[in-house]
Amino acid sequence: MVIALVLLLLNDGDSEPEAITTITTVATTTTASTATTTTVPETTTSLDPDARLAEVERILEDLNIAWYDAVYRKDETVLPDIVATSTGLDSAIQAMDVAQFLSAPSAETVIVTALETLLDRPDCLVVHHRLDVSHILPDAEPVDRVQILWPTDQGSYRLARLWSSPADLWQDDCNSVNRDEIP
Repeated sequence: MVIALVLLLLNDGDSEPEAITTITTVATTTTASTATTTTVPETTTSLDPDARLAEVERILEDLNIAWYDAVYRKDETVLPDIVATSTGLDSAIQAMDVAQFLSAPSAETVIVTALETLLDRPDCLVVHHRLDVSHILPDAEPVDRVQILWPTDQGSYRLARLWSSPADLWQDDCNSVNRDEIP
């Protein structure tokens, strides 16, 4: 079943995060340390919860359509605008070799339903959603997942990690200072 293979390739969130060592430089004349910080733009809005959920659904739908379209067209060049991690990039490239599409991805054929926004911070957006790609992939059935989205410096989002359920350990993807993020 091709859809299962594609979703499994995307589902890199079930593994434990790799340990990353950080190095802090300490000045020799003082005890102050230096650290690199990244300023994350404000990406949330002041909409009421229902309007925000609808906005999040559109963001996630656009990203999913773009992901499937890149795989469909076998276009690696657009992936850094869609996926935030090297694992996500590798998964999309692998899917290009195995996915067999019934039709081109579009707003009519890639159906995203946001079920709940689990976390909405300027540095991380987490959405429990249903994805239905049965119109473009053979034997595909709707599946519920938790998608981690990281903001870009331009104010948009990219797909970071995908988890099976809201009970998974997705919180570390938002709280980690050392993200496996591609430029």
